[in-house]
Amino acid sequence: MDDETRRIMEEFGNLIDEETAKMLAMEKRGERRGSRIKELREGKTWLYGVVEKIAKEENPLLAVLGDETGHCILKIWEETYDITEGDVIKIVNAWVKRGMRGMEVNVGKYGRIVKMEGSIETKIVFGKEEGLFNLRGTVERIYPTQVYLGKNETFVRKIIVDREEIYLLDEMAKEMNRFKENEEIVLLWLHERNGRIYGDEVSMILKPEEFEKRYGGE
Repeated sequence: MDDETRRIMEEFGNLIDEETAKMLAMEKRGERRGSRIKELREGKTWLYGVVEKIAKEENPLLAVLGDETGHCILKIWEETYDITEGDVIKIVNAWVKRGMRGMEVNVGKYGRIVKMEGSIETKIVFGKEEGLFNLRGTVERIYPTQVYLGKNETFVRKIIVDREEIYLLDEMAKEMNRFKENEEIVLLWLHERNGRIYGDEVSMILKPEEFEKRYGGE
């Protein structure tokens, strides 16, 4: 092990392995900048991203992480990080696994999150794809909200946007009260499961003008 690798491991309290330390050393030399979200595969990784939305704050913290290539789910299993929406962060020694919303970046006891200066221009692409995706179109129909009783009370509201059936859960179902049929709508960070499209706690529903203000009308 070379001195630079050993020094970086010590800098992270020896919580990262030699392979990760070598990658961080390469970054400092300008040879590598971590993984991109669209390149994520199951296994260990490190990457940069911007916290687009915090969906759940209790352990694990659940958030949407974005970069220049797309978005994914971020789960933080330790209660030691104080992050807010809009923060640019570097994630070290995380592990990636496939969940119901596509690839998920998990940060546990051996991971580390560092807040960074600067900004990251996130990319919003419309159209169905694997993992989190975005749709924009006209609301053709809004169905009444259904309530399902079980261990937890769940609200489900079906809408049709440009012939696509979308099932909105809980707070997203309530958000539809801001919209009427034949209005334009922007839906961010949806996912597909068992042939159905869902919008849940990680998703966002915006009017076109709200989207343009937030993302510059991408």
